[in-house]
Amino acid sequence: QFQSMMELGTVVMKKDTEIEGRYELITPRQNLQIRVQGDYAFIQLPMLSPDPSFDRELPAPLALVGGLVNQFDVAVSLDVEAVPKATRDLILNFLTSTMSTQIQQRDEEPESQYQIRKSWMQADIDAFKLLLDECRRISIGLDMNSEERTANLDVLFEVREATQLLEEIFASSTKPSYFTPILSESSPLSLSWSAVLSARDRERYEGVLEGMKGEIARGIEEKGLGTVPDQGSPLFMALEALQATIREGHLDLFGQMYRDSDNKLVVAGALRIEDGDAVSVGFQDLLTRIQGQDNFGEIETGFAQHAGVTFHRLLFKNPDAGAIELMGSNPGMTVGIGNRSIWACVGGDESFDTLKAVMDELTTAYENPVERETPASLRLIARINELIMLVQGAEAAKKAVVPEELTKENNAAAPVAEEQQRAKAIEDRRQQWRKRREQNNQTIREALAEGNDEIRIEARPTDNGMRLRARFDEGFIRGVGRVIGSRFAEE
Repeated sequence: QFQSMMELGTVVMKKDTEIEGRYELITPRQNLQIRVQGDYAFIQLPMLSPDPSFDRELPAPLALVGGLVNQFDVAVSLDVEAVPKATRDLILNFLTSTMSTQIQQRDEEPESQYQIRKSWMQADIDAFKLLLDECRRISIGLDMNSEERTANLDVLFEVREATQLLEEIFASSTKPSYFTPILSESSPLSLSWSAVLSARDRERYEGVLEGMKGEIARGIEEKGLGTVPDQGSPLFMALEALQATIREGHLDLFGQMYRDSDNKLVVAGALRIEDGDAVSVGFQDLLTRIQGQDNFGEIETGFAQHAGVTFHRLLFKNPDAGAIELMGSNPGMTVGIGNRSIWACVGGDESFDTLKAVMDELTTAYENPVERETPASLRLIARINELIMLVQGAEAAKKAVVPEELTKENNAAAPVAEEQQRAKAIEDRRQQWRKRREQNNQTIREALAEGNDEIRIEARPTDNGMRLRARFDEGFIRGVGRVIGSRFAEE
């Protein structure tokens, strides 16, 4: 049974007649050595061949991967804790020294750009240090659930007890999203993220916003958009309010796709903030500065009001036929900033009505509370069939109005014969790869069209770390299976 499983396509498994439990896997490109020990088969990796230590007494696999066997059908694990501390320190020193070099301010780099880059990269360095020092094991595993007819792809982080990293993971999911009542299970795309930020990330984002003050001031001065803002100006006050949101430590946002009354696409979302009044004044100041600029479409400040929030409308400049087909006439963005939330939607003329309905739905939910399951701190749901239909409709509309491009003449001197042949061979391989990729994509699209097309990604803490899970519905399993089957049929 093991031999029949390994012999797929043109692959042949040959038994060693002299050594018990030894096999050679003969493939078109490279042969692999296999050693059977008890109920397990050890396969020598090509990059380690030849490896004299492959003949030694190998440890019992169950002691090493017992936890993975109980959870997954296929898995790979990196035992960080088993790596000698001297080796981990060497890796860490290499990474930090490389990144620290990148952090250095570049010649003629504005101080504001340097501030943004430094804040971001320093947090990355601190995260790497914490991961290598406090993480025990990182595992990636695939579990085929026959009862639910789904496939779960997990990334597991196991962390040492009583460590800063474990404390940060547990704390990150302690505050549910304010927008939980309106999170949809049926939207083509639904995203929510509610996280208690670590001190490291609070410092990162606060530093980035501080750098943005300088970048906005520099851009306004260079483009002649009015008085350069400084401390106490509406724009800087708005950024300081966002910094206060970061210092408060809870990042809470959501975004979802909807259909408006004309069955056109609307993307609506919101972000929780502190001191929304300051943010609102600063945003209106920004709109006033850019109004009438060539790079922007029509801007209507004070476009509408709803639930005590003033909204502004920014139309896209010269939208193409695809955007109009997707979102309806006059596509653009509508933004309103209340005391505690920024609300926004992207869509056509009817999109604002959709956003109002979303806001009202949330208000009604809090006026009539019911018990709800707390979603994962990070949650993304995508229904692929509907997304494909949206994209295909937009692409078809664009092709209907855009004439075919004329083939440009190539006036370059003809290359020598050898270079021409080499270029042709490379192009042939590219064409074969593109053709195979399109065939595979078409096979998967056809499988998804039969139903069960959802992808769900969630991040949740575990008893000793964190699990990031991507769950694929049966349609993806069908599609991948048909792609693999077609490859073996070709061979």
